[in-house]
Amino acid sequence: MGAVSVPILQSETLPARNRGAMLVIQSALINAGVAIASWLTFATLFSNSSLQWRLTRKQFPIAMQVFFSAIVLVLCFFIPETPRWLVSQGRNDEARAVIARLADTAEDDTLVEGQLQEIFDNVKEENLNETSWSDTFHNKSEWHLLRSLAASNMSMRILLTSIHLAPMRNLHRVVLGMGPYMMNQWSGINSITYYLTYTLQNYLGFERNLALILASVSFTQYAILSWPPYFYIDKIGRRWTIMLSSAGCSVCLVIVAACLLEPTDARSATAVAFMFLFTDAFTLGILPVSWSYSSEIQPLSTRNKATSVGVASHWLSNFVVVLVTPIGLDKIGTNYYWIWAGVNALFVPLVFFFGVETAGRSLEMVDQDFIEEPRVLMGLNPRHRKVLRATKEDEEQRFRRSSLTGAEKVDEGTEKVETVS
Repeated sequence: MGAVSVPILQSETLPARNRGAMLVIQSALINAGVAIASWLTFATLFSNSSLQWRLTRKQFPIAMQVFFSAIVLVLCFFIPETPRWLVSQGRNDEARAVIARLADTAEDDTLVEGQLQEIFDNVKEENLNETSWSDTFHNKSEWHLLRSLAASNMSMRILLTSIHLAPMRNLHRVVLGMGPYMMNQWSGINSITYYLTYTLQNYLGFERNLALILASVSFTQYAILSWPPYFYIDKIGRRWTIMLSSAGCSVCLVIVAACLLEPTDARSATAVAFMFLFTDAFTLGILPVSWSYSSEIQPLSTRNKATSVGVASHWLSNFVVVLVTPIGLDKIGTNYYWIWAGVNALFVPLVFFFGVETAGRSLEMVDQDFIEEPRVLMGLNPRHRKVLRATKEDEEQRFRRSSLTGAEKVDEGTEKVETVS
């Protein structure tokens, strides 16, 4: 449940200008937990008596999990519902209060009204179309307000005629959202990390304790390098982050596989170094994007369902990779890594042609991009490759304009009602 709900909660509450950076924190904290667990497990190897073995090998690691889970449980009581969900439930006053709290401003600020108006317009459109699980896997057209016209200064008559049928591209978005989740696993990361100790012992000749230490060091490095994307993921965008990461992973695995064709001490050491660099390349790009992208591109009406499909594809891929890796290593040895090198190289053109940039865009702006773009190869449109580097001031101005536009629409609607009566 957490794997589905956390990305949605974050994407719906974070500002567009640094949403990617904030989402990086989630994966970084997960990796910190992995590193801690690795070292704790390593420490339990040195217990001698049966009592110590039971306490350290069984009870202590589980107790540590309960400790961190208890902290999360307590903090959950301080997490607000997302404004988009509150508006969808008709709880507009609560949504206004949450927006003001997150923006650290007064509830009557035009910034709050503008953001609420943008969310309200989006939810109103979604309410025109009831969705089910089957709708999540269709590209049918639905009723939508042409927001580019609605944002302009026009009469209510023109505004009403701008409501039109538009393709929601739900199936397209589900498949696109599954992509980074599956790339996370099909990069081969868990063919390295899950079996690193086994590989070091059986294929590179390391003794057990050294192999375990190297594995724990790898996870520690993994955790440390989870933080740098915080500083660039919103500047270079999701597309370039994942393409550069995939290219780096491919190069590292090519070198690993080449070194292990005829291993010597020097080549084995080089292979280990590039296994570490492979996890670095993965952590610096594929990892942070994979856990945020799906929830950013889904429409509000199917966001929960579509994101759950993406998470399911992630764990199913994890199961397959972990299952086939021992078989692959047994049948073809270290040539197995050539396969993952090729798969990572394939990610680059896939992201270039199909990937849609979300950096700097509000979820409503991303939604509109899919409605207005007829092509599946959305990466061919320069507009969908461009990174929007909005500042806090830019966002505030946009929301304040939305507030004024919303007020004008209400005034025009009132005038029309009075004229008819």
